[in-house]
Amino acid sequence: IIAWRILHLVTWGRDCPKLPCDVVFDPEEWQAAWIVAHRTKPLETPPPLGQRVRLIAGFGGFLGRKHDGHPGPKTIGEGLQKVRAFAIAFEATRAVYAGDG
Repeated sequence: IIAWRILHLVTWGRDCPKLPCDVVFDPEEWQAAWIVAHRTKPLETPPPLGQRVRLIAGFGGFLGRKHDGHPGPKTIGEGLQKVRAFAIAFEATRAVYAGDG
């Protein structure tokens, strides 16, 4: 399932960059990635998938320079591991401050 998800992100990030990212990511995932990257509250509407895939690949080491092309499975996979950790921390923090934990 993990390899399937990574390959879909590689393909969809390249071929369908204008789709909203909530087609592929849980709200906790894209919002946590937004907070870590931008240090601000997440947007009300999900950003485009192409932007999120490049951001997640950046967490995995993708530099995104002018002639680098599209991110590949290795950087997206490594970035997804970090985003999952961000999302778990995001959910735990939300639960603690909401009084649920």
